[in-house]
Amino acid sequence: MKKKQVEQLKELEKLAQRIGIKVSYSDMKFAGLRLKSGQCLFKGRHWLVLNRKDHFEEKVNLFREALENFDLTGEELSPELAKIISLSSPFN
Repeated sequence: MKKKQVEQLKELEKLAQRIGIKVSYSDMKFAGLRLKSGQCLFKGRHWLVLNRKDHFEEKVNLFREALENFDLTGEELSPELAKIISLSSPFN
């Protein structure tokens, strides 16, 4: 993964954490099964669990799906971050 992509993922992680999404990376293997990346609600908290091996685009899509469920009004988004998550304005 390119340095710029790593920085973009870190920015997405910070945004997610600010609005209450706990982000976790895993190898997504449990009891011999390969699990899928995705979001869930656990003990009243929103989680986004990502496979470390997923491609950048897959991770961005998962962030986008998770973030679209939240009001981002008041969040400062760089133009680049807004473009990444396909937001034309801070409120979607």
